[in-house]
Amino acid sequence: MADSQEQLGDAGSGRSVCIKVPARPDVVQVIRTVVGSVASRLGFPYDRVDDLRLATSEVVAHLLEEQPPTEFLVVRVFEMDGGVEVVAARTTPTAAWPPTGARHSLTTLILRALSDDAAFERSQDGPAIRFAKRRDPGASSAL
Repeated sequence: MADSQEQLGDAGSGRSVCIKVPARPDVVQVIRTVVGSVASRLGFPYDRVDDLRLATSEVVAHLLEEQPPTEFLVVRVFEMDGGVEVVAARTTPTAAWPPTGARHSLTTLILRALSDDAAFERSQDGPAIRFAKRRDPGASSAL
């Protein structure tokens, strides 16, 4: 179901995890679990782990809704100084990226509430949404 690999120093100061899964709604829970597990292992408090899980669900749902349908999703979770960064991508290109109205979309509003930094971008895997969360809400680390 999922290909995964753990590497050192891919982007940021620490480890990274990459999973590639079929683009189906039933894999959202798998992706949420992976992101939450990484944050838990890095010592994130429960409420911030939960924020990451919710943000992940919203991002994956958004990527699954884009047209044309995609075959796979690739999610990379990077350990950063004082936090984590998640880059979720669809392997099938879209006509326009970021999508029209992305700046005012529900996904953007949710990411503003749940993450410390977020952006629609193009990654090595395709159209993507990146978001980051610091372990300590009072930290001044720039993610």
